[in-house]
Amino acid sequence: MHSSVIDNELDVKSCVQRLWRGKKWIGLGILLALVLTWTYAMFAPQKWVSVAQFSRPDLPKIIRYYQQLSRLNQLSTYADTAASVDPLNSDTVIDAVYQTFLQQLASVDNRRRFWLQQSSVNHSKELTPLALERKVASIQFTPGDRLHGTVDTITLTASHAEQSSQWLERYLTFTDQQVLTQVQQQLAATWQTEVVKVEQQISFEKSLAQATYTQQVKQLKTEVAQTNDDQTKVALKVLEQTGPVATESLLHDLARLAALQTGPTQLTPFTSWSYLQSPEPPISRQSPRLPLLLVMWALVGAIIGAGVALCKGVKKKE
Repeated sequence: MHSSVIDNELDVKSCVQRLWRGKKWIGLGILLALVLTWTYAMFAPQKWVSVAQFSRPDLPKIIRYYQQLSRLNQLSTYADTAASVDPLNSDTVIDAVYQTFLQQLASVDNRRRFWLQQSSVNHSKELTPLALERKVASIQFTPGDRLHGTVDTITLTASHAEQSSQWLERYLTFTDQQVLTQVQQQLAATWQTEVVKVEQQISFEKSLAQATYTQQVKQLKTEVAQTNDDQTKVALKVLEQTGPVATESLLHDLARLAALQTGPTQLTPFTSWSYLQSPEPPISRQSPRLPLLLVMWALVGAIIGAGVALCKGVKKKE
């Protein structure tokens, strides 16, 4: 009985000899991979990422806005002339402004408006929808997390290092302008709401004074008809000449209305954030990463060259 024996053992010595004899193929594979990788890195679109980190602004940066809110707080409808008005909480105002800034910063519409403005200012060709979406995606905002010790961060990716930092600074300035516009509109709306409240309060107080006056006149006329007293007649005549008497509360509200009708002062540009890290031109590009690509594709070239060397050795042996 004949049995054939199949040798499945790997001949390491033979493989090493084949690789050594075919080392030129391995070297050629590595060289070819390095050349192709370098060529790709030179012509591939480059990505440079600029980073900025920030936190809440200091009060002096938004002092004009805080002063306007404090003035409005003092003229509030519910302010009592006999009591002192509580000062406005500065931390609350700072948080509100900073949250408005973060909302605008992360807004896709805000990024879209920014790139359209840049295209218009630079007189460049109109952005296609696809190009605009790529521009929008080049700006990424990452909110901070106190639990993990991270801060609010924004990045901008561009094809040149200088461009990435310049555009990021412009985007922050543009966002500040949007925050200023939104805050000004909110202030004007709140101011107008207070004007309406005071006008309603004055209307009620005037109606109350008129009702009181009408009742007093009616009462004096009744007394005159019953007693025909001269003093009562004089009192009635004086009352009719003077008309309804304005109360202290009415006079106070009229003064507040006059102050409110001047409206809020136009806000000057302010900064709604504080830098933790300013956007500087990046030192190294994010993509393509030439050293990593060279190492990775050199290994691929070596493997391909080794495969060719082994195949050549097998054919010669046959």
